[in-house]
Amino acid sequence: MKHLKIIYFSNSWEYLLASCIVIAVLFLVLLFIKRILTAQLYKRARLTTTCWDDILAETISSTCTLSLFVFSLLSGIYILDLPDEVNNVNGHLAAVVFLFQCGLWFSKAMSCWLSVKASSRRADGTRHETINMHIIGFIIRIVIWSIVLLLILDNLGINITALIASLGIGGIAVALAVQNILGDLFASLSIAIDKPFEVGDSIVIDDLNGTVKYVGLKTTRLTSISGEELVISNADLLKSRIHNFKKMQERRMVFTIGVTFDTSSEKLRRISGIIRDIFSHIPTVRLDRVHFSSIGQSSLDFEIAYYVKDSSYTVAMDAQQEINLSLIEHFAKENIEFAFPTQTLYVTENVPGSAGT
Repeated sequence: MKHLKIIYFSNSWEYLLASCIVIAVLFLVLLFIKRILTAQLYKRARLTTTCWDDILAETISSTCTLSLFVFSLLSGIYILDLPDEVNNVNGHLAAVVFLFQCGLWFSKAMSCWLSVKASSRRADGTRHETINMHIIGFIIRIVIWSIVLLLILDNLGINITALIASLGIGGIAVALAVQNILGDLFASLSIAIDKPFEVGDSIVIDDLNGTVKYVGLKTTRLTSISGEELVISNADLLKSRIHNFKKMQERRMVFTIGVTFDTSSEKLRRISGIIRDIFSHIPTVRLDRVHFSSIGQSSLDFEIAYYVKDSSYTVAMDAQQEINLSLIEHFAKENIEFAFPTQTLYVTENVPGSAGT
């Protein structure tokens, strides 16, 4: 009431009328600018493929009408002849409104960014994806509004040093008490943001092999090749080396065949050509190399490396089966025998009267 008395009784009606006109005009102008700017940004966003103009349009549209009105009100009051104490209070109020509006802008921008990131990474929107994004957004909003609240308290003249210190000590105590849970939680957030794998991916973790079925806040669950469910904590998961076969465009295969020692050098030279001809008739594979690699204990070994033009393990095994059948057919036509482990035993006969008798 004291503030209102100072405004009404310390200034003439001309100043009060001018102040009201400034408040009304400025408020209408700010509303007009907000609507025009938002419309233009949305129009531009529809014509581009980038997400940043969409985020900017959503951020501008989140401007609070009450904030614009308070800003217009304080600007209109500023032209009045007021005591310094009142002007200081108005200045602090303007700072509080500005910080509140900044909190709204940052919160909206981060929410839009998380929505765009989630939709671009996984269009079908699984349940765990939605949960993780909600958790990330909730944590970011807590951080943003905590900072805004501390800045507002500091602007109002409240000493926040002791408050920050107490929060820091309390936060350390809580973090030590639940460090394992927090480790898994932040690991889950890291998986949601960085996307080393997704639900449905076939991955290998150390000596474990399976398909990702669920990514939770604390654990990730896989279905192994043999059918059982593997449950791994998210923190341990990120400490391991992960092989993600979904990212693989081609699968490299290497195998060795051996032929008998009595195979002639002419046939040995023809083997590479036979193998190349076999691969030329299989459309799903691409031959990398074939070499007479080594002379083994019971075979002459050829090493073949090739690429399967598909990441599916079934396609790779189908191709390997076709290769093996073709090798047997062609080697049979050329009278080339596959080697198998053998040993040759030489027996000598002791002749009576020989040396040493």
